[in-house]
Amino acid sequence: MSGKLLDLPAGPLSLATGVTARLDRINDIPGEITRAGNAWGTSTSGITAGKSETAEAFAEVRVPILADTNFFKDLSLSAAGRATNVKATRALDGLSASDNGNFTYKVGANWAVNDWVRFRGSYGTSFRAPALFEQFLTDETSSAAQRSIDPCIRWAGNLALGRITQRTADNCAADGIPSTHPGTGVSANVTASGGVGILKSETSKALVVGTVFTPRFGFLPDTRINLSVDYFEISVSDEITQLGAGNILRGCYGSLDFANEPLCDLFTRGQTAAPFNVANVKDKFINIASQRNSGIDVAANIRQDLGNLGSISLTADMTWQLKDDLVLLPGSPGTSTNGEAGSPKWVGDFRINWQSPSSQTSLFYGINVIGATSNEKDFLDSNGGNPCITSSIYGTYCPKVTTPMTFYHNLSLTQDIGEKFDITIGMSNVFNTRPPRVSVIGSPISTLGPVVAASQYPFVGRRVFMNVSAKF
Repeated sequence: MSGKLLDLPAGPLSLATGVTARLDRINDIPGEITRAGNAWGTSTSGITAGKSETAEAFAEVRVPILADTNFFKDLSLSAAGRATNVKATRALDGLSASDNGNFTYKVGANWAVNDWVRFRGSYGTSFRAPALFEQFLTDETSSAAQRSIDPCIRWAGNLALGRITQRTADNCAADGIPSTHPGTGVSANVTASGGVGILKSETSKALVVGTVFTPRFGFLPDTRINLSVDYFEISVSDEITQLGAGNILRGCYGSLDFANEPLCDLFTRGQTAAPFNVANVKDKFINIASQRNSGIDVAANIRQDLGNLGSISLTADMTWQLKDDLVLLPGSPGTSTNGEAGSPKWVGDFRINWQSPSSQTSLFYGINVIGATSNEKDFLDSNGGNPCITSSIYGTYCPKVTTPMTFYHNLSLTQDIGEKFDITIGMSNVFNTRPPRVSVIGSPISTLGPVVAASQYPFVGRRVFMNVSAKF
């Protein structure tokens, strides 16, 4: 239900309220061969089945405080709240997990000083209950080759070759693993499973404050300018994830605090045929401790009417990331990835669009910019402060762990055909730009071949496309 409660001097007091109820089910049945453990590598998987019942009640209110007075073209406050109850039940054994009393809220303020300056801000909380698959996944077992997950195999030789860091070698030695451990024999058993009864909901807090400028100049009557600047700070607690067997072992032996590293509790060694081989790895869905991100968003738009020549608009969206911190597990040291590959400190998106007087033809050109990154600090920390590696095969070399600022250009032309059809032809990655190249051996950067494996960089080169749309 929504509507106006009453009229205040500055405007109507509005209220919206509601309730929802939802039932979700999952029933994932693997094939008989997999359930019987007869698949390649003796992989097995069980039936993942269960349900969750969600009930919610919410309300939102907007309160106008001042309007059309000196320095207060508009001043209003808003508030919203939502109470959520989630109960999940596993079909296998009836085990239930309830997430009661989750109350999330948001408060905001909007202050328009005049027609061209406005300030805004909000603070809110949110949460996400574990998904059904994350909770109810019945043990999925698989085999992982020792050499694909264990950084301690032949660690002395790999250190000499520059394939692992000094810190990893020291931790392998501290764990009593022989320097020539071959890692041959039976593969490790990896068990993935849900976390019903253990997983907590993800929660977050978000603060956003900013200002909007919309100046109008008498000597530029056909020009429209909009500029906004916002500061944001977001923190997430108890994020739900799976780490993967290789990441668990590499994180354990790459830890600065190896003796107390929680990741080391997620696997065991000691197979009968090979006492130092990894025996079992538990790769359950877990809650990682916390993640924190902050930065500044800037958005600008200028639109110019060109009369008989149509109109042109220039748009720019930029983000300066100030913080990107992660604490993986309780007791683990915090890490910062701000400015590293996959998490650049600055990104931008710039667009120019021309439209004909009839608005039937438009031309677009855009540039996506990914800022430079550097993983030098991580590399120096893990290599005893030495920027280079001495290898018996490669000699002394200094891995490239930085990326330059990268530009991707795109263009398109759109033409309306009658009132119901329009066609767009264009080209993406006009200059066939490749993702930045970094060193593969000795680099702390995740790579795909010799290029950075980060989502910002497309792995497809120049390409031409055509879209046709129809309205009925």
